[in-house]
Amino acid sequence: MIPSLIEVIVYILIGCFIQLSGALIGKYYKKLGIATELFLGISAIGYVFYAHPFLNSFIYLALLSSSYFTLITLTSGRKKYEEIIIEINNLQVEEIELQRDLRRILLDITISLMVFFFAILFLVLGPNESPLKFFIIISLFTVIAEMVKRVFTYFQVRVFYEQQNNTLFIVSKYDSRRFTLEDCTLAQVESTVDVLKLHPFLTLFMTNTDFTTSLHKVLKLTLPGATIYLSIKELNKFKDILKENSQLEEHEQIKVLPFYHKKNIKRLSGKLYFAATVKGVSAYSGVLLLLYYLKAPPLLMIAVVLLYWLLNLYISDRVLKVAMDAKKLDNHEIIDLANKMCKRAGVKNVEIYEAESLEFNGLATGMNIGRAMITFTSSTLKLPLHVIEGILAHELIHVKKRDVMWGQIWRAVYLSMLLIFVLTIQKHVTNIDDYKIPLFFAIWFMMIFYPIYQSFFLQWMEVRADHLASTLVDNGNAQMAESLRILSIEQDKALNKSISYRLSGAEEKKEASSLERDSWLWRFIEFQFMAHPPMYWRVQSLIKNDEGWGKLILKRWATDRIKESFTK
Repeated sequence: MIPSLIEVIVYILIGCFIQLSGALIGKYYKKLGIATELFLGISAIGYVFYAHPFLNSFIYLALLSSSYFTLITLTSGRKKYEEIIIEINNLQVEEIELQRDLRRILLDITISLMVFFFAILFLVLGPNESPLKFFIIISLFTVIAEMVKRVFTYFQVRVFYEQQNNTLFIVSKYDSRRFTLEDCTLAQVESTVDVLKLHPFLTLFMTNTDFTTSLHKVLKLTLPGATIYLSIKELNKFKDILKENSQLEEHEQIKVLPFYHKKNIKRLSGKLYFAATVKGVSAYSGVLLLLYYLKAPPLLMIAVVLLYWLLNLYISDRVLKVAMDAKKLDNHEIIDLANKMCKRAGVKNVEIYEAESLEFNGLATGMNIGRAMITFTSSTLKLPLHVIEGILAHELIHVKKRDVMWGQIWRAVYLSMLLIFVLTIQKHVTNIDDYKIPLFFAIWFMMIFYPIYQSFFLQWMEVRADHLASTLVDNGNAQMAESLRILSIEQDKALNKSISYRLSGAEEKKEASSLERDSWLWRFIEFQFMAHPPMYWRVQSLIKNDEGWGKLILKRWATDRIKESFTK
């Protein structure tokens, strides 16, 4: 039974109260803050199971936990904000005035409502007994948190410049940055805000941070691992500051078409469709709502949703291409390399694309060999050619083995098992309360086992791709290991630098390296829950394995998946 609106609001407020209580007390007494959260959390869980039927209790627990963790995302930037305010008060800084236009934030809100329109409609008009309503409520927590953070940032963000240390401060209670202009590798001016690449629901593979407060000219600052967008009022004056930095060059203004321009209609439509089908359940909610009002039988509903899912899988390469703003690669050297690698792999009709992003990554999409694309980020394409060759070989194996399609099939298998379990319970268990304890453990087992199950088949595909890819590159395992090693080093550099811009001094830790064997707990998480095995293991397995892909490396991975997860 889906809770009433009043119950939903009450449990959201309780979850927020638990987080705020711990945060406020922890600000002065850290251990007491943790103890307070534990006490309130355990008390809330106990009350839920006492006051509600057993299965319904999980719905209320989900509301509590979702609101709790959502509020954490809203308050996580507070320490950095307070640290920067103290620093600014002790320095001679100049405030850089921002241009503000209310239409800018209204546009973001409107796009969010468009993306989740059918989900909200289903929430209002759909049948009360539908479990989809529960998933919509949970998914909307993230949406609302993202929008609340964006709205508050729009109204609060301020920018300061400190000349002596050539430092820029971007200050907001919810999202702050501090960096020197020496870190800025590129400064560009765009003619208008490109909301289609800045809105968080319309993008993929992006490292953009949107501080824009106007629809007019935008200053784009490129940093290691991050791209920051600002609406500076006196742009020419700030450009003079940038010119003083020898690492910055003046570039011509980049012309950006408004999102409503006729040349952007296809791009806008594709991104909205991507957001409604991939980043949310809005499109599926709309299909189900229509079927409910047509009074379609349950089996027909399942069949239609399944067919719609298969359609989305079939067109996934086109949808993701639009979402990433990917363009066909025009680097002839890499295109020639790709053609050579495709011939070696026995794969045809694979298109190579480039997506502007500071991430170091590659992505294979498309459900079959005849319709597939491999997308590299612009940062990845700056790596040495032999490294790109290794990454390309890895992605080609994903295409050849149809890993995108099989990944979806294995997920569907698990969901089918869940459906069978639920239907079996409904058919054979007349009184749920008589089986509280076994059902409690069964439900929690299914919740915990799903990410482990998913991690297992995804990691198997990744290990296979690494070792089969080594047969495609010129220098075998050694080259593949070197490709992954250099890729990992560059990923770590960009990530550590971008984190340093937004974490407070108290929160900053030793720079992480993916090539080092980490603590037991982190290895357990990586091996059991992540899509990729730890990078240190992937590199070492390539160096030590001289027999190629087969039972030996598969056995080693399966063994180390357990051994590395439970030993020091």
